[in-house]
Order: sequence, then C-alpha cells, then structure tokens
Amino acid sequence: RALPVKRAPPAPPAGPARPPPTAAPAVAAQPLRRAASPPRAAPPPEPESVAIAHAECPICFEPLCKAPIGVFLDATGVRVSKHFYNMSAAQELLDSGGTTCPLTRKPITSVQKVPDIREDPEGWFDTVDLDGDRKLSREEVVEALKAQLPVDPTSLDATAADNEWWLQWDTDGSGYVERHELPRLAAYLERELNRRVSLEIPDIRQDKEAWYQYWDGDNSGSLEKEEVVRALLKTLKLTSDSTRVMQMRNMVDAIWCVFDDDGSGSIERNEFLRPNEGLADTIIATMGAQ
Repeated sequence: RALPVKRAPPAPPAGPARPPPTAAPAVAAQPLRRAASPPRAAPPPEPESVAIAHAECPICFEPLCKAPIGVFLDATGVRVSKHFYNMSAAQELLDSGGTTCPLTRKPITSVQKVPDIREDPEGWFDTVDLDGDRKLSREEVVEALKAQLPVDPTSLDATAADNEWWLQWDTDGSGYVERHELPRLAAYLERELNRRVSLEIPDIRQDKEAWYQYWDGDNSGSLEKEEVVRALLKTLKLTSDSTRVMQMRNMVDAIWCVFDDDGSGSIERNEFLRPNEGLADTIIATMGAQ
C-alpha cells in the first residue's frame, strides 16, 4: 500500500513587494592632483662655433683663407646656411656618410666650391648670394670676405658697420651690391688676394709702389701713422727690440710733418713716392746706412 505523500503547508499570503535596494551613487574617480610646476624656461640657443669667431673651418679648424672653401647644399641645390667650410674637409664629411650640416643640422647632399672671383666673378656672386635674391647684402659680402681674406673677423665687422666703407661698392645706395656693381667688389677682392699670395714683404728698393700697397692694410689709399710705424719696424727688422720700437714711434712722431705736406694726417701716394724727398727714398737711405 502506498504511503501517503506529505505536502508542505501552504505559504502565507505574500505581502506587498519590497523595492530593490537602492545602490549608492557612484563616485567618479578623481585624478591625483600634483603641485603645479613652474613653466620651463626656453633652452638657450646653441652657441656659434668657436671656429666661426676666428674665421676657421668648423670641421677641421683650419683658417678658411688658406685653402679653397665650399658651401653645403640640400637636395634642391640650395645653400643650407651662411657658413663656409674647408672644401676638402667638407667633401670628406660627405664621403664618410655625413648627411647633416655640422652647425645647423639641416640635411645636406653636396658641397659646392666657391669659385675664385678672379676667374669666375659671376659664379662667385651666385654662390655667395645665400638667399638667391640676385643681390648681395652687407652680411653676405662680409661673411665671404671673412672666409677668403686673412683679416681679423671682429675688426672687419666693425669696419663693415661704416656706411662709407660699404658705399664704395654699393654705389647707388640701395643697401645691396647688385650685378652691375660687382666689378668694384671683384677688383677689391682680387687686389687683396693677389697682395697676400706671398707673405714676404716687397723690397722697397726694387718696388716702392708694391711696398706702399702692401702696408696700406685698410686700403684707404694712404698710410696712417700707425701703419708707417708698423711698416718701418718690420721692414727694418726691429720688432724684437722694445727699445728700438719706442724709438721708432718717437721718430715718426717727430718727422711726420716733414712728409705729410698737406697736413691730412696720413701719407698719400705722391708724398710717399716724391723723388729724393719722399718717405720711400728716406727709408731706402736709412736701410743703406744700417
């Protein structure tokens, strides 16, 4: 006989449904706040190469004026900076895998030799014309002169600030040396390059004119008193004797008015070359008496 199945007692009647528990509002995560740091100062510009201040190649530190020079070009054939380099050192940099300008870090693909102005003045003009505007600014001319002449760069900068100096080439006062004015600049640079081919002092007994031009260091067409003192000391080989140096200065002061006939403060060419009475023949007589 089957056992009776026990049934669970009926559940009590359900009360009203309880609302689900309300979740606490989510709190957005707050980022970690740090104390505000002061703004960073802009990094100082990179200093110009020491070599530039001495008119030397930034790669090999050789004086630029002692060898052919070149400029770096990018892939479009445009100069990447105002700087000049020793041509051999620049080519060696490229041959060794160099791809950026040593100073500006701009990409470079070739180096172009600066033509000799005595042989190719037009090519020289085009190469020195950094921005390609078909005229040369004062800075473009000065940088080229620093690279090609054995002059003190600081002194040249000071000289270049003088408008009279600049206007000897910028004849129309435009602020630039244009192609029609190039012959004047080319003649100056050619004269300077030829004058400095040899470091030997011209023999005044053989060529008075060459001696005069050699010592006219600022190309003013006349010799100032300090130029005459320097010229005499070196010509007579007295620079190593401090007593003789002082004596020479005093002597030049004492006799200056004898040779400076017009009282201009300098010895012009005619005063220097006057037969028997000019400064040239006086120097020659002094050399013969030594």
